[in-house]
Amino acid sequence: MDITSDKIIEQYSSLAKSIANKYSQYGVPFEDLLQEGLLGILEAAKKYDESKGTKFSTYATYWIKKKVIEALEKERKSSLKSLKLIEETVEEKRSAISNVIPKKIKLPPNFPELEKKIILSLYEDQKTLQEIAQELGISRERTRQLKEKALRRLRAFGDYKPK
Repeated sequence: MDITSDKIIEQYSSLAKSIANKYSQYGVPFEDLLQEGLLGILEAAKKYDESKGTKFSTYATYWIKKKVIEALEKERKSSLKSLKLIEETVEEKRSAISNVIPKKIKLPPNFPELEKKIILSLYEDQKTLQEIAQELGISRERTRQLKEKALRRLRAFGDYKPK
C-alpha cells in the first residue's frame, strides 16, 4: 500500500474502534484496546499484499483482533500474577501471625462466653471476623466490637499473659 500511516489510521480507525468496543468489557480500558487496534492497522498495512485479492479492511480486521486479544491475554496473565502475589502475601502474613500468637489461649475465669468464643475463634482457629459472625448469627461489625471489648478486658487484667 502506498498510503501514509496517518492516512491509513484516519481511514480505518472506526474499524479499530468497533472491534475494541466489542472487547471493552473484559477489564482493559477501551483507550488501551483502541491503541492496540491502531497498532494492528499499522501491522496490516506493512504486511498487506493486494495481489492476494483480499480487501484491506478484511485483512486489517484480523490484525486488529490479534493485537486486541494479545492485550487482553497480557492483562489476564498480569492480573493472575498479581492475584497470586496477593494470596502469597496474605498467606505469609497469616503464617507469621500464627507463629507469634500462642496456639492455645487460656482466658481468665469468668470471661464472658461470647467474647471468649470470638477470641478463641480468631486466634486459635484463625477464622475471619466474617466467618465468626456467620457462626454466631451476628453482624461482622458487632463481632469486631466484641473482639475489641474482649481485648480491652484482657488488657485490664494487667499482668495477664495468655498461656
